[in-house]
Amino acid sequence: MTNPSMIERVSPLWLGLGISASLIVILLVTETTLGRWEALLVGGEFDGLARVSGGVLRDLRLAIVHCLLIGYLPAALLHVLRSARRTVYLLQNALNCTREECEALAASVRLRKRGILITGLLGIALAFLTPYLAQPVPSAPWNPSDWSPEVGWHRILGPMILLFTCWLGYAVITVSVRMSRLAKKLSRVDLLDLSALAPFTQQGLTNALLVVGLISILSLMMLEPGFGSTMLLAGGPSLVVAALALLYPVRGVHQRIRESKEMELGQIIEAISARRSTFQDPEAGHRSGEMADLIAYRGLIEDVPEWPFTTSTYARLILYALIPLVSWGFGIVAEEIVGRVLS
Repeated sequence: MTNPSMIERVSPLWLGLGISASLIVILLVTETTLGRWEALLVGGEFDGLARVSGGVLRDLRLAIVHCLLIGYLPAALLHVLRSARRTVYLLQNALNCTREECEALAASVRLRKRGILITGLLGIALAFLTPYLAQPVPSAPWNPSDWSPEVGWHRILGPMILLFTCWLGYAVITVSVRMSRLAKKLSRVDLLDLSALAPFTQQGLTNALLVVGLISILSLMMLEPGFGSTMLLAGGPSLVVAALALLYPVRGVHQRIRESKEMELGQIIEAISARRSTFQDPEAGHRSGEMADLIAYRGLIEDVPEWPFTTSTYARLILYALIPLVSWGFGIVAEEIVGRVLS
């Protein structure tokens, strides 16, 4: 998972699509082989907007969401590590480091074995608690004899999903902290041109997008009865993590910009103070307009934003916030279409 060659060679997009598509195909083939499709249409189990007595269709939809999640999470985990290392290379000029030094910094963006172990155990523990959160709560959720074929997919993929979710959170935190500390190595900060710091902002946006993507897939579960409270419990902390994932990678840059502004403004104020006593003395020999230039420059420095965000950054954040709503709306439309086809 932390091998640089593997991180660079494997495409996160194709990895995620391959895993999810393969599992969904296996799921549908299994449902056909076991004759589960008849259970959706006979005995009055389907009625109107995908209401199924016995929960067969509900469990099938949840199994599909599980397949999507188990494909998305490893891909997102790989992508966050990959993008962090590429961010280091993009910052080579700003860091004023050689290619070899840049490669060493990129290689330092990795997950520690201890952190992987601790977060993995946390994910497994949460996985065993999850069946007790959604209503109705099964009497023996971990008794295989009580599992339907669809619920079997939930129970098998659930621990893996929570495992990779915790690993993804750990990866986002690790990368964010590493990027924040990397700002201390910047050779200088040009307050009049912050474009060299854009890779930090892009890394924050990438982190936030990956967390929002997870929320978007999870939002599909809100369509199912009994999962509203569960999704609220998961969605609230996830939104907080998304905000922190955006802000923390640029925290170090924010501090460097603020320090540079204070230093620059201090020098300007000293220059203004030195010229104030002779400002009205025609024989002082000061250049015409020099005081006005200093005051204008002070205003220019004061207007430099301490966070390296642009209008484009805020526009992307708005679009990211809409993704879960679009995903949820798409799920409602898809459910309506399926309901009309099968009714």
